Amino acid sequence: MTKTKWTNWSNSFNSYPDRIETPCTERELIEIVRTAKKTHTKIKLVGSGHSCSKIAEISDGILISLDNYNSILSFNPKKLELTVEGGISLKEICTFLKKKKAALANMGTIDPQSIAGAISTGTHGTGIKFGAIDQQVTAIEYITSNGEIFKTSKNDNPQLFHNTVVGLGAIGIISKVTIQCVPLYNLEVVTKSITFNEMTETLDKVYKTDYLRFWWVPHTDKVQIWSANKTKKPVSKTNPLFTWIEEILKGNIIHEIGLWITSFFPKGIRLLNKIMHYLLFKRSNCKIGDFHSMFTVPINVKQSVMEYAIPINKTKEVITEIRELITVGNFNVHMPIELRFAPKNKASLSMAYDRDTCYIGIISYKPFGKKIDHESYFSKVHEIFKRHDGRPHWAKKHFYSNKELINLYPKWEQFRNIKESIDGNKMFENNFIKKLLV
Repeated sequence: MTKTKWTNWSNSFNSYPDRIETPCTERELIEIVRTAKKTHTKIKLVGSGHSCSKIAEISDGILISLDNYNSILSFNPKKLELTVEGGISLKEICTFLKKKKAALANMGTIDPQSIAGAISTGTHGTGIKFGAIDQQVTAIEYITSNGEIFKTSKNDNPQLFHNTVVGLGAIGIISKVTIQCVPLYNLEVVTKSITFNEMTETLDKVYKTDYLRFWWVPHTDKVQIWSANKTKKPVSKTNPLFTWIEEILKGNIIHEIGLWITSFFPKGIRLLNKIMHYLLFKRSNCKIGDFHSMFTVPINVKQSVMEYAIPINKTKEVITEIRELITVGNFNVHMPIELRFAPKNKASLSMAYDRDTCYIGIISYKPFGKKIDHESYFSKVHEIFKRHDGRPHWAKKHFYSNKELINLYPKWEQFRNIKESIDGNKMFENNFIKKLLV
């Protein structure tokens, strides 16, 4: 039997399912599951494929894409509650909400992800006052491995809800999602270049700003601070050509060309970082736009990413250790290293479970399909995160064993037991899930 090949967005892994299904309705999904149960066939769901971890990898069975299962089901304008099908993208959700004068309370820097994939992996934005995507969800409907509908919500059974909402795709197929939205808002975004020490000495700014992140440029003392606050001021006038030059030409095309050239001369990365800081980060800027346009950034260069969540009070210590590692270890590190912040989360497998959190993201770019060696650097940074109880982002690379993860998540066993009770057939268990929950 000829296998079908599926490749994720960053080309970091391939899946070889027996076939790929693209259902359009819940009834089709249920029929696929019931047929798979009879033939003892594995199923794995895939969203936009932006995860560079192997959470969506499969070597046999059925790969289900929810791209065509992407409808808006209902919107309550009084309660600002939105119910959608699991395959709808964050971009489609934002486009719909803006027409209804509503918004998401927070979101990350890219928007192609499906809502099902985003909540399953704990996708987050930044801002200590506003939670991750899963924290904005109030109810979920799953299709279980028996082909039945399993419902859970914050109000009806909060303990079960919090034990399954960040479910790693191991609970079942997320069919419907209800989101608590907020009134539409604009953001006033201020960016400027500061020094590394200015960043570490002003980390308390995270509590005084609605949304805050830092982009540190390795091999330099330069950091871009991005701070955003809700505002009633009108949207700034923009020049489409200027926006394209800044975001696409400079931020993607020129950067990717530079990355490709330095792949032959790795020491050149240090000069490239300085050039890119000058082109992208040096100038101070103030801009006002709707929540969607201000949160998101176009990222076209393929990349492998490792991101860990650390207790927020360890931020200065950890980022300083990473800077020392890069210097002492003589690593050639692409820009930027990103710091984002999040409030504590009740979801059992959230990286921010029960603690205010700083997320630190480490990137290795893949210009023009080239593979840049990063394993040694990533593993050394992992050791720093490990010493400080860092928890890995489920959609990105990490180096933990199953036993180590159990110690990081107090409710790990609860999640595993619930997963076993719902997916007793192990229909949705791939190697990634099996290694985690062994």
